[in-house]
Amino acid sequence: MTGQTRLVDAACRSSHGLGWQRCWGSDTSLAAAAGLRSGPSHFTRSLSSRPRLTTSNSPITSLFSRNTIISRTASPAFPAPVVSKTLTRTKTYVKKPSRNMQRLFKIYARKGETPPKVEWPVMENAFYKVVGGMKVYKGVTPGTRNRRYPTRFHLHKGMSVWRLSTGKNSTGGRCRYTGKITVRGRGGGHKKRVRFVDFNRSTPGPHEVVRLEYDPNRSGELALLRSLSTNELSYIIRPADLNPGDIVESYRRGIPEPKEGEDPIPTYKLIQNGNCLRLKNIPVGTQICCIGLRPDGPAQLARAAGTSGQLLYTAEKGFAQVRMASKEVRLLPVEAIATIGKVGNELHHLRNWGKAGSRRHKGFRPKVRGIAKNAFEHPHGGKASIKGDTHPKSPWGWLTKGYKTVRRKKWYIVTPKWKAKQQ
Repeated sequence: MTGQTRLVDAACRSSHGLGWQRCWGSDTSLAAAAGLRSGPSHFTRSLSSRPRLTTSNSPITSLFSRNTIISRTASPAFPAPVVSKTLTRTKTYVKKPSRNMQRLFKIYARKGETPPKVEWPVMENAFYKVVGGMKVYKGVTPGTRNRRYPTRFHLHKGMSVWRLSTGKNSTGGRCRYTGKITVRGRGGGHKKRVRFVDFNRSTPGPHEVVRLEYDPNRSGELALLRSLSTNELSYIIRPADLNPGDIVESYRRGIPEPKEGEDPIPTYKLIQNGNCLRLKNIPVGTQICCIGLRPDGPAQLARAAGTSGQLLYTAEKGFAQVRMASKEVRLLPVEAIATIGKVGNELHHLRNWGKAGSRRHKGFRPKVRGIAKNAFEHPHGGKASIKGDTHPKSPWGWLTKGYKTVRRKKWYIVTPKWKAKQQ
């Protein structure tokens, strides 16, 4: 082995970790692998001078930064280090064509044609796509493989109105006086601000919808209203198909009497989406939400996402009949209020969290099975199996499966939901 070969072998072992492995080549191939310009001007005969290098990120650049003698003549005995073709990590989310697609590409190549390009939907990227109002994530990671939730592109991306919200102290499911756990499986989660929602709708006059907002404390969405007479802001539960720029009104104080020479307000304007009226002023068969229980009380029923009721009977005095989402028919005072339409975010029940961390982010902790607990903690605890034992029970000793807990004797329920399901 010549002196030139020994110098290059030592440099290869120290910089590239190749050991005694050598690849026979020429000095031209070595310079090309290192990212140098071809030509004899880049090599020197002196040990004191260094060769000129280009700005290359090749791992062999350190090989030429040493005082080595490199021959200008091509020789089969000149070693060249091995250079890997791919020095960067490939992207893991790039989807490779399947075997069937590869066969299809070969068929088009034999014919001399180009395969037709399928245009992607507008709302799609490498991580998710929008299908039917749902944001469906792709299987990039195990946590996003089955994750989906309704889209929020139409919602406001900033903070809520500061004077219409307040901070919320997390209790962790414990009583604030005794410190005992009152609700199991609660704790942690992100900080939230409680929005002051106007469930009374006592301010009359037209209101303009300024924007739509997300509320972390409920399944439905909020609509920010601005009174056209006083410029006061307020939050309401957003009915479906209510968009910014729409005008809604509240007729809780009654429908205004028309002036002389004016026609009364037509019915189709009274029952516009988002208007608030008393049950006696709503036509029979109308879909309503945010229903009150008392003549002077706020809205308490049908406030969750996608819920609504249907007015079956009303009168000037007495009680009205409303069919709820559970098919239960209830008696409500005709002076109680209701909002026209149904609550928005109807696809909320199709949401899939995707991973346990999403539930922890919302403030839900894991649930422990009763069979996995001790005997003093649960009726199922301290046993290897509950098969052949008594009926399954709750942590407080109640029968869990098949035990009727509905009180059937309620004067304000015309048709209970258990009976409506049998019909």
